[in-house]
Amino acid sequence: MSAWLTLLDLDRRLGQAKGTAFRAFKRRAPHWREGHDFRVLQPGRDGAEIESLRAASRVYTSSRTVVLLSEAAARQIVAGAT
Repeated sequence: MSAWLTLLDLDRRLGQAKGTAFRAFKRRAPHWREGHDFRVLQPGRDGAEIESLRAASRVYTSSRTVVLLSEAAARQIVAGAT
């Protein structure tokens, strides 16, 4: 799982406020492939993985559905932020 970054991980990496990585993700998602560039974890299907990320303080407390980004996708966001 370490190859995938949460939106909170990316906001921290960028030193930005909550929502910055999410908005960047939403702009780029139509050009990316789910399962390759990003994953969407759903509470009913991926609850254990979400709780593991939550226990590690890698997701926002209010998040139910969790988006994970590949390192390559995260790099694209970081490159666009600079």
